[in-house]
Amino acid sequence: MSEDKSMNLSRRTTAVILLGGVAVAAIIGATYVADFGRNNGTALPPGCVRPAGGFLVVASNMGYNDSISHGAPSKSWPIITVHQGQNVTIVVCNTDVQAHGFQITHYFVNSQETVVPGQVLKVSFIADKTGSYLIYCDIFCSIHIYMQNGLLNVTP
Repeated sequence: MSEDKSMNLSRRTTAVILLGGVAVAAIIGATYVADFGRNNGTALPPGCVRPAGGFLVVASNMGYNDSISHGAPSKSWPIITVHQGQNVTIVVCNTDVQAHGFQITHYFVNSQETVVPGQVLKVSFIADKTGSYLIYCDIFCSIHIYMQNGLLNVTP
């Protein structure tokens, strides 16, 4: 085989391998996007209701309570305001296809609250100290940056 034919064969082989790799990557990417977008936050799990006098937080592929639409991460969302001494009840629902955490500085420092897909979590506590406390997800996920800036404001 001549050197020119050998180089052409080598180029063709390289092109086929590259095209095959691109095709495989496209299939994997399309599968991920289809899976990631499978639950767009419209189907709430059973028991996912705002408690009387309490708050509802939905973890979806749009962040906590659609925080992406509210300007996260540069703008805080959701923002929950309560009075010092108030009994606070928050129901957290996960409509996403991946697990999320739910933490509030000062109130859930030594525990890890995890909400798996389709799960409903109910947390209650007394707002014992005034100030602003970060509401955030502590489980890394594909939308993690949008779930880092919620606020619990406790006023006097």
